[in-house]
Amino acid sequence: MRQWKGRTNEPLFWALFGGGGMLGVFTMPVLIVIFGLLVPFGLFGGAEGTYEVMHGVLTNWFASLLIFLGLGVILWHSCHRTFHALHDLKIHPPEIVRVVIYGGALLAPAVGCSLTLTV
Repeated sequence: MRQWKGRTNEPLFWALFGGGGMLGVFTMPVLIVIFGLLVPFGLFGGAEGTYEVMHGVLTNWFASLLIFLGLGVILWHSCHRTFHALHDLKIHPPEIVRVVIYGGALLAPAVGCSLTLTV
């Protein structure tokens, strides 16, 4: 089998970036309208049962996993955009900044998912 010496993992990172951008663009306006306008004004059901419904959804392991995977991809998108915007502005941070930025994008959804499932 032919070995290609120029292999890189960059397409995987850019695929996560694109997926996070697409997911953020499609879900955030809907979530803002539902939880920012419809629920508080009582147009999308009453606010009296909202806590119980959301608690039931977030303590379900499958729904929690999907929510936090989506959150992780959106965080990855924002971190990737921030890091490359710094690069475009000719600000070249040290490698530890890259580790902290992307590590936070991977760690935050894992911690959130574990916290919702243990409650």
